[in-house]
Amino acid sequence: MALVSVAAAGDRLGMRRALAPLLLIALVAGACRTEPAAPALQHKKRLVIGITQEPDTLWMPMKQMNASEHIGRPGALSLTVFDEHWRLIPQAAEAIPTLENGGVTLVDDAGARRMRVTWRLREGLRWADGHPVSADDFVFTWRLYQDPTIEIVDRTMAERVLDMQAPDARTLVVTWREPYAYYAVFRNHEVLPRHLVEPEVVRLGPKLKESPFGAAPVLGGAFTIKEWAPGSHVVAVRNPHAQPAPVLDEIVWRIIPETTTLEANLLAGTIDAISVVGLTFDQASAFAARNDPRFEVVFTPALHWEHLDLNLENPRLADRRVREALLCAIDRQGLVDAVFGGKLEVAHGTRPVGSPYHNAALPVRVQDLARAAALLDEAGWQLGPNGVRVKEGKPLHLELATTAGDKLREQVAQVLVSQWRAVGVDVAIDLQPAKVLFGDTMRHRKFSALAMFTWSLDPIQVNEAFWRCDQIPRADNGWRGQNFPAFCNARADELIARIATELDDEKRAALARELELVLATELPQLPLYFRTEVSVVPKGFRGWRPVGILQSQAWNAHEWAWP
Repeated sequence: MALVSVAAAGDRLGMRRALAPLLLIALVAGACRTEPAAPALQHKKRLVIGITQEPDTLWMPMKQMNASEHIGRPGALSLTVFDEHWRLIPQAAEAIPTLENGGVTLVDDAGARRMRVTWRLREGLRWADGHPVSADDFVFTWRLYQDPTIEIVDRTMAERVLDMQAPDARTLVVTWREPYAYYAVFRNHEVLPRHLVEPEVVRLGPKLKESPFGAAPVLGGAFTIKEWAPGSHVVAVRNPHAQPAPVLDEIVWRIIPETTTLEANLLAGTIDAISVVGLTFDQASAFAARNDPRFEVVFTPALHWEHLDLNLENPRLADRRVREALLCAIDRQGLVDAVFGGKLEVAHGTRPVGSPYHNAALPVRVQDLARAAALLDEAGWQLGPNGVRVKEGKPLHLELATTAGDKLREQVAQVLVSQWRAVGVDVAIDLQPAKVLFGDTMRHRKFSALAMFTWSLDPIQVNEAFWRCDQIPRADNGWRGQNFPAFCNARADELIARIATELDDEKRAALARELELVLATELPQLPLYFRTEVSVVPKGFRGWRPVGILQSQAWNAHEWAWP
């Protein structure tokens, strides 16, 4: 039995090498022309980043959106983080515990097999108000996750912990209910300042999310949040007690929903850089081709799975034949060729080629209009006189919700609608601001049929909140989980449980590949393609190392520096 070596997981995955053809870093050469210097060169302690999405919250345990992760990560404190090679490295921890170094032990507890992990915090960690970061803060945050009245997005990992103790200020002992392969993943034990949050829990109870702390949280990492002006910007300032001290004094995230406006602001000098939550692939490619000597365009291989969530509680979509017909009607390769110049990988499952969890035996469904039509006929949807299929007098009409302001995604949506129309399915596009789509529509499962967006995945962990039966967000469970399709499958639940507790890398990968087959058969989601992460920084800016996964590009913001 081999416990996953999380400190070197990225090396063994081989994902970076598999995606190497997508790693297009445009190192823009100098040209014989004079351009105005970006204004931030005049204030080298400040960086202004444009981002198209506004956070839903800066309460890290309650966040739903990538924007919240990207903006909050420079100050959020967790025991570990991923580096740009997808290797886990210590952050708040001195080192990562393993079986080999004695930090992880497997124990028998009255016949139950437990895992005990002992973490040692780095010396000198302090919240931005000067209060020491203590192991007790981690224990408090874990207990907060357990409160069913508090709106927490994903409790799956916290619920796997049987007990958490702080024998002293710098020692955290975590006892897992059973061996857990992902015990060191960076999101497991994020921490909140007990001395500030506990009074808010007492004051607000189930309405904790409404606390002002969520708009300007006091953080323990390199930066803390000074101001969030809704619809405008978020200002993060250096934590005066951070060790190591950040080079920059301030990071400003300007919220600019329209990608075309985002680029115009960069050229005008009102922003210095563009977040990975920013330009579309085609815009970034066109920008790189213009060879502006002031900027570097970075294309990062990524685990960003663009897909369609299907609401399986919609009677039309409850029939698996209809779901398969929708997939068979789509020409995904043609879409990738036309919109992305053929540079993205078509998705047939949730993992790209090169991932140990990728299942090469998955059905490869290419566009097949005849099969799509046959499946719809078989499901009882007959072609009506106006070209739209009808069953029991009701037309096959669906709504597709997706983000407004992302021109490329809007273009993809229009292509999909046209292709579905060819087999008699009438789909209307519902464009919503990202904050509305993710903060309300998806969170509270208000989408009626289809929703197109990206899940950013973890390189070594299979997410449980996406597919487990008990992770369907509902009012009676405090809207916990991210199983927006309301997918419930006994075999999937069994596999997810076994994957998380299997400590042997190869056996765990085999189980994950079987889960991929279940998902590809049942189709609670329709896979589209794997996105490449794009960003823009000033030429010569140091430390900008996006990771292309669920974790923010700002994981190492303390290193960011002007030339």
